Amino acid sequence: MPSPTFTFLNHASFLLRTDSALLLADPWLEGTVHNDAWSLLDRSTSTASLIAELNASGLPVFIWCSRAQPDRLSAPFLRRFRAEFRGIATFLYRQGRDWRLQGELRRNRFAVAECADGQARTLARDLQITAHANGDGDSWCLIRCGRRSILHLGERALSTHAACRAAAERLRRANLRVDVLLTGFADMAWCGNPDDFARREAAAEQGIERLALQAETFRPRLIVPIASFARFSRVDNAWLNHGRRTPLGVLEAPRLEAQRDLIRYLAPGACFDLEFDSPDSLAARHEQALAHWMACWRDRPEPLPRPAQATVAELKEALSRYREKAGARLHGLPRLLERLRLLRPLVLTLPDLRQTIELSYLRGLRLLAREAPADVAMCSGTALYLLRAGDGFDATYAGGCFWILRAGGLSAFGRFFLPQRMGRRGLDRQRPWATGHVLVRAAGEWIVRGLRAALR
Repeated sequence: MPSPTFTFLNHASFLLRTDSALLLADPWLEGTVHNDAWSLLDRSTSTASLIAELNASGLPVFIWCSRAQPDRLSAPFLRRFRAEFRGIATFLYRQGRDWRLQGELRRNRFAVAECADGQARTLARDLQITAHANGDGDSWCLIRCGRRSILHLGERALSTHAACRAAAERLRRANLRVDVLLTGFADMAWCGNPDDFARREAAAEQGIERLALQAETFRPRLIVPIASFARFSRVDNAWLNHGRRTPLGVLEAPRLEAQRDLIRYLAPGACFDLEFDSPDSLAARHEQALAHWMACWRDRPEPLPRPAQATVAELKEALSRYREKAGARLHGLPRLLERLRLLRPLVLTLPDLRQTIELSYLRGLRLLAREAPADVAMCSGTALYLLRAGDGFDATYAGGCFWILRAGGLSAFGRFFLPQRMGRRGLDRQRPWATGHVLVRAAGEWIVRGLRAALR
C-alpha cells in the first residue's frame, strides 16, 4: 500500500493523496483576487493542470474551503472545475455565522458537506478531517492522513497563547500529536498608511511570534509555511509590501532559531511522502524552494493600474442602488441606525477627482468642501466598486486600497458598510436571530471603543 503524499500547489493550496481519496485545500492557482488587489508570487501554476490531475487519478475528491474568500476558493477555479472535472467531488466547509460559502457552492450545484465544529468527519478509510472555528467565518482544521496528523492553520488561526493552549488540550484529549504544521508567516492585511512603516514592521514581528508560539505549543516534527505567497499588486496598494518578512527573513529571525531546522519551504508542485520524509530528507528541496521564493519576492512586476476613474454621478447612482438593496434586505434598519446616531455617515476623499463626498443612508451622496475632514481616502474607481459589488467592502479592505485620514476612520469605514458585510454573509431578514446577534455584538464593540476613547 503506497504511503500518503503531500503536494504543495501555491499560496495556501495543497493536495493530499491516499490510495482511496484526494483532499484539495483552498484552491487559488492563477489570476488576481480582490478586484486585482492581490496576485500570486509564483504565477506559473495552472487550474487546468490541477483539474487534469484530479481527473486522471480516478479517486473521489474532497475540497476543503477554510473561508469564503477568493484567495481560498477563487471564482475562476469554481467555473473551470464545474465545466471540466469528470469525477466525484465533495466540497467541505465549516458552517459558522457566514453563509456565503455554502450559498456559493450550492448556486454552482456542487455536492457539499458541512463539517460540524470540533467533530471528526471520515472522508475515506485513511483520511479524516476535523474543522474548528476561528471567528465567525474562518476555520482551521486537523487532518488525519494515514498514520500522520496535519494541523492546517493558515495565516490567522491560533495567534494567542490562550488559543494555542486550548487547541493543544483538545489534541491531548484525543491522544494526537502534530506531525506536520501548516501555517503562515506574512498575513496579507492592511497595515497602515504609506508612511506607517513601523506599523508594518510590527505586524511582521507578530507573524514571526505567532509561528514561534505555534511551534513551541504543538511541537511538530515538520513545519511547512503556506498562505504567505501573494503580494499586493495594484499601484494604490503596492506600498503594503514594504516591511513584510521575506521567506529568508523568517528563517533568520532570532525568535525562530530553535525551529529553524524544522521549517521546510516547498516550491509549487513539490511533493513529499508523509510516512517516510523528514526535515532532513527535505533539506535539498527546501534550499531549492527558498531560492525560488526569494527570486519571486525580488521580482517586482509593474503594479496593476487602479480601477478606471468614476464620476460623481456614477457614485451617486451606485449609492442609491446600494441604499435601496440594504434597506430592503434589513427592513430599513440602516436608516434607523443612522437616525439614532448609532451609524454615522462616511466621509470619503477622492484624490483623483479632487473631491470630498459624504455617504449617508438618510441623505444619499453629498459633495463637501475639498478640505472637509474625511474618514478615508481612495480613488473614485475603488469607491464605485465598493458600492456596486456585493463584496465591495471585503475586497477593498482585504486589498488595502485606501488610506485612513483621521483617528477612528477605519472604524467608521467598517461600521458604515456593516449592512453590506451582513448581506454578503447571508445575514438578513431571513435569519433574524443571527442578524440580531451580529448587531448586538457590533453595538457592544462600538460602546466599548467609545468608552476607551473617552477615558484616554
